[in-house]
This record gives sequence, C-alpha cells and structure tokens, in this order.
Amino acid sequence: MLKAAAVRPFGAPLRRLARARALSSAVAAVPLSSAFHDDLHAHVPSRLNGARAERLAAEPRPAAEPRPSPAERKLCSMGTGEVVHILSYQAKDEVAIPDFERLVQCIARSLHEMEAGVSDVRVCHPRCGEATFVVTVVSAFESQRFEREIAPRVAAALRLVALEGSAVFSRSGTLMPRAHSLGSLLQKLQTLVRGRHHAEHDVSGVRAEVARWFPRREEYAPYVHWDEHSSSKYTRNLVHSSAEMEVLLMCWPPGARSLIHCHDESSCWVRAVEGEVHEVQYGMPTMDRKFFKDAMTNPTGAIGRCGPLRVQNVTPLGQGGSPTDTYANNNIGLHRIENRSDQPAITLHVYAPPLAKMTIFREAGDHSIASVAAVKYTSEGGRRTERWGKATDPDGVIDVDAWNRVALEDDAA
Repeated sequence: MLKAAAVRPFGAPLRRLARARALSSAVAAVPLSSAFHDDLHAHVPSRLNGARAERLAAEPRPAAEPRPSPAERKLCSMGTGEVVHILSYQAKDEVAIPDFERLVQCIARSLHEMEAGVSDVRVCHPRCGEATFVVTVVSAFESQRFEREIAPRVAAALRLVALEGSAVFSRSGTLMPRAHSLGSLLQKLQTLVRGRHHAEHDVSGVRAEVARWFPRREEYAPYVHWDEHSSSKYTRNLVHSSAEMEVLLMCWPPGARSLIHCHDESSCWVRAVEGEVHEVQYGMPTMDRKFFKDAMTNPTGAIGRCGPLRVQNVTPLGQGGSPTDTYANNNIGLHRIENRSDQPAITLHVYAPPLAKMTIFREAGDHSIASVAAVKYTSEGGRRTERWGKATDPDGVIDVDAWNRVALEDDAA
C-alpha cells in the first residue's frame, strides 16, 4: 500500500508539460532558419548576395583618424585595432534549458561560419543553460556593423528562453596589445641583444620589441634632463648600460638637431617617445687617406675630408600616420636627428654595442669634413653627470683646433 505522501497529483506535471510545449512552439516561431541565418551569413562571402553586397559597399565608412603623437597615444592604439564583443546568456529556468541549448548550438555554428570582417570566434559553455559568445572583428567599422546586425539577431533568437529575455552580460572593447613597460623592455633587450657588430644582431626582432614599448611619462621622467645653458642643445641621458648595449633617452628642444654621424660598428634603434622628430639619412661618403691614417694613431681624434653628403631619405617619427621607430648602421649610411617643430621632443636610442666613438660630418661648401668624436652623457641613471657643462657638445668631444685648422686649410686652398 502506497503512503499518502508518495502519491503525486498529475496536475503539476501536465501543467509543466503544457508550458514546455507552448515555449517550444514559441521558440520554433523565431525566424532562426531564415532571417537570423541570412543576417549572420552576410559575413560569409559564399552567402553574400549581390544586392546586399552593393548595399554594404555603399554604406559610408568613417574616415581613418590620424594617429596621435606618442605623448597622446593610448595603449590600445598600438594594437591591431581589433574589437572584441562578449555576449553572455543564461536560460531563464530548467524547462527552457533544452530549447536554450538547441538555439545556442545553432547560433554558435553560424558565428563560426562568419568570415568577412571577423578574425576570431569563441563560444564558452560553462554548463547547460549558460553560454558566452566571444566574437573579435577587425576594425571599429566592423564592430558597429556587428552591433547593428548580429547582436540584435542573437538577442531576438534567445529572447523567449533567456533569463530576463536578454544577455546577462554584454561588453565590447579594443583588443589590448602585448606592450612593454620600460622595465620589461630593458629586460627583453638584455636577453635579445647579442654580438659585438651590427651584422650579428637580430635587427628586426629588437626593432619589434622596441616598437612594443608603451611610453609612460612616470617611467622615463627621471631620465629627462635639459641643458639649462642652451635652449637649442639636445641632451644624452643614459638609462641602461652593459657590455652588450646602452640605452639612452635624448631630449630635443625646438629646433635642435644632431650633427651628421655614423655608428661605428654598432646598431642604432631609435624610438619616438614624445613630440616629433625627423631622421635624415645620408649615404656613406668616401673618406680621404688622411682620415684613415689619423685613425690608426688617434682613434678618437682622427680628422679628414670626405666626399659629398647626399640625402637618401627623410623619415618623420612620431607624427600622425608616420612610423614611431627607425634603425641605422653604417651599411645603411649616416644619419642625423632633427626636431623641426616648435615643441620639445624625446627619443629613446638603443646602441649595440655601446657607442664609445662615432665619426661626425660637417658640410663645408662644396666639400665635407669628418672627425672622430667620443660621446658624453648629460645624466646617468637619472642623475646629472659632472662631465656636462656649458661648453659640452652633445655630438661628442671634438678636437676643435684640428677641426678649424682643416677648415682654414680648405679655405686657403
């Protein structure tokens, strides 16, 4: 004999069954197999009909905005420009779970088939009755299109079975790049930079890491020093030094520029940090015999004549739409850095191996003069040095008498 407590009325199960059937019928009425799929598959080239393609092509696209200067740049502006959309849904109750799962499966398949404007699709399924769609699109334009066409269709398909009839979480944002702090950049360079000659360096690898640095003022502010004696003299501030490389922060007042110079056997990577500068590249000129003879006996004071200094390329660094970094070695040629603007500028320089000396060049009418110079620093490790004064030349210690004597001899000739 059954106990009274074990006897269950048939009314409640029948009511739940009726409600489930009604819900299933209502969900089936959602135009999932037509409008929903058609709209999703607008991103799939094979399903993009001619009329729709013409309409999308005719839609006005926002003009590309100029890239801000490094001082104004936001972290995500260094990335690919991809935008991530996250849509999370939950079934409204246990009865709705079967239909919720069926719809999620269908939506996931359609999202995975999207190709045009989409770089990645992921669907997270923590448990039955929960699903999170993660769709990454390639640009802000495609993001707007996703929000206008796809997200509403997903919401409409799940409206009858989802908790509160909508997504429990919805968020979109630019994909954050893998960017360096100043500390992590220095650590990476110490493992990457190897060799005593520029021919031994992984030039592209180092350049890529330097380009990944996101300059934050509070990180490099200790190395920012200006010459209080001159409003046009740039400064050289040592950030890091080792046997393999040295890293300098250079500060450029408006109108400041370096002399034309080479880099001996070193590699030179340059990165714009604040403001804008120009790199002017020159071809390597022919040196006279006197220069090479002097260099044998006086490695840091050789002086002589050279052939014409011809400009090969001029590259703005840090301007909107222009590169933020460059690279030079003696096989590429000579260069100089110029601040042509009316605002201060700051650049980061990586020399490998450290640049103990360099040859500097001066145009003198129809000929040019070259001299080897040893370099000095305004500050080391954030502290000003005693070796930088009013008469210090940032391009190096020059034998001025020898320089002027050659110039006088040339003028007399």
